[in-house]
Amino acid sequence: MEIKISKRLETIAAMVPKSIVADIGSDHGKLMIELFNSGKITKGYAVENKKGPYNRLVKALEEEGVIDHVIPMLSDGITELPKCVTTVVIAGMGGKAIVNILKKDLRKLDNVETLVIDAHSCIPFVRDEVSKIGYSISEEKIIKEDGIFYEIIRFTKSDVAFYSDDDIEFGPILRKEKSALFKEKYQSRIDEIDNLISSKKLPYNRIAILTAEKTKLETIL
Repeated sequence: MEIKISKRLETIAAMVPKSIVADIGSDHGKLMIELFNSGKITKGYAVENKKGPYNRLVKALEEEGVIDHVIPMLSDGITELPKCVTTVVIAGMGGKAIVNILKKDLRKLDNVETLVIDAHSCIPFVRDEVSKIGYSISEEKIIKEDGIFYEIIRFTKSDVAFYSDDDIEFGPILRKEKSALFKEKYQSRIDEIDNLISSKKLPYNRIAILTAEKTKLETIL
């Protein structure tokens, strides 16, 4: 049975290479089901760390008839990641939580060639930290769904990756492509800053910080 997935999950699925995949924090398993149904994977692991979500995940995989191919795991992050996994997806979490999951046991990433990450906060922090543990940014996508901007990043195992401050903050690929959505996201921030400053309710030091941020955003656009 075909399941309906969000634009965000659809974008993540498109960035996953053909491989053995583990989806950390798999929720109802929709991403893994889509990957299997589309032929991207023949085997994968859907990981949840709490009993309630895990039980819902198992039920969803059983109902879709994929539980022999998408194996549910009740586990904390990547702590019990099978050695056969070469791609790890972590989506729908805060950036600091994602980095903590990855750095908790770096040895578990020895065989992982690809990371696909959809962080909902602290995205520059994710770029900086993941590039320090042996990965480089190979693809970035920005989408807008339900009025929210999402930046999805694919990291590929690499010996060395050097990024400028602007690369870390705005994305080395996104800032060069300057897509319409990229411009919309940061133009909306510039407009927000203008409104804050024009309100004349902010202390001088706060206005100075916002003015500096606006100037930087204008140079990026």
